Amino acid sequence: MFKNFGNTSIIKYMKKLIIMITILLLTSCTPKYIEGPIVLPSEIEIENIEYVDEYEEYLDRYLDSFINDKTELIPHYNGFDITWVLESGNAKVENNTIYKTETSKEYEEISLRAYLGETSYVFENIELIDPYVGYLMTYFVGDGLKNEKVYYAWTFDGLLWYQINFQEPVLSASIGTRRLRDPSVIRKKNGEFTLIATEGFDNPDIFAFDTENLVEFNDERLIKLNSTSDNMVMSETQAWAPEGFYDRRINKYIIYWSSPNDEKMFYSFSNNLDDISYPEILVDVGFPVIDGTIMKVGSDYSIVLKDERKPMEKHSQLFVGYSDTDYKGFNHFNFNFFSNHQSEGPFIIKSGYEYILYYDDYTRHQFKAFKFYELKSNKFEEIDDKDIKSSIKNLKHGSAIALTWKEFERIKEHYDTGEN
Repeated sequence: MFKNFGNTSIIKYMKKLIIMITILLLTSCTPKYIEGPIVLPSEIEIENIEYVDEYEEYLDRYLDSFINDKTELIPHYNGFDITWVLESGNAKVENNTIYKTETSKEYEEISLRAYLGETSYVFENIELIDPYVGYLMTYFVGDGLKNEKVYYAWTFDGLLWYQINFQEPVLSASIGTRRLRDPSVIRKKNGEFTLIATEGFDNPDIFAFDTENLVEFNDERLIKLNSTSDNMVMSETQAWAPEGFYDRRINKYIIYWSSPNDEKMFYSFSNNLDDISYPEILVDVGFPVIDGTIMKVGSDYSIVLKDERKPMEKHSQLFVGYSDTDYKGFNHFNFNFFSNHQSEGPFIIKSGYEYILYYDDYTRHQFKAFKFYELKSNKFEEIDDKDIKSSIKNLKHGSAIALTWKEFERIKEHYDTGEN
């Protein structure tokens, strides 16, 4: 077959053939780590919101980005009666209560107008959805690739937890380190979701996956959060425990996260949970903090944080901060560490008139909880272990998102939920 080649050509051909065979053998025997695209921070323009007066600012802050069917809107403020009317969308407002109609979509975008005397204000980018029926918890179960995957659990009342998928993972990572930790879910304005998670330990990127139904995931990617800008020098080593939400006022998503090496919590803006802005400081209390989780009620915000100072045996507890202006304005902190033991990974859910704060009592391998009634109080009542009904094992750093019945049913149709 080489009759038309000289000796030199034959030698060159054989060398190429040997190299090709060697490459094929090596790639067939070596695990394939597919590096995903790292989305670098970009300059995302945030327009300053200009308000006519304090009433418009307060009501705009008070309105949630997602409002449930049959929600009663605030009827009074600062001595004024408020009358709400529908400005746009398929819905109706009666006696300051908003309702879906037969023509409403599952995720119906609406605008509302509020009348205070002779003045009125219009508020846009609101998603009207069905009532919430329970919470989906995402978590992982331990260190190492075998355990650093996404697991699901479900609760209707906040105390009885059902395993989903027989406590088998529902999602694994295939890019980067593949070490998927601290998962949480962001509700998007189009009715879909994005799941985000820490990438191992010391990495400046986070995982992100898009999903329409919390069952099928796509567009797996890495988003670089910890990055140096002209305004701030960062370690570019950590982006821990990311969480996020949609802010209808600026039509942007906010991802907040922590970095012990940088000793603070940070936040970044995104247009579509793909591009990302350079980090800005969210919380700086003068010592390292991690695992912040935020809850909004009305116009106020609460944040629960973990003290990350060393030695961990002395610190490593949870404390609370408040803001009555904005999620970027946490400046009231109560340093009365209420968990009384090494704790991390907090999340808050609402059950009736109570709030339940769950956390990972990680040195004792326990899933613990406190209940309280007001976000601005520091009066936490520990929930007895026997009142939390759960067979979940090795739960690490949970996070929870409220879902509607239709959203839960889509999960239930695919996975065994343990619920008869």
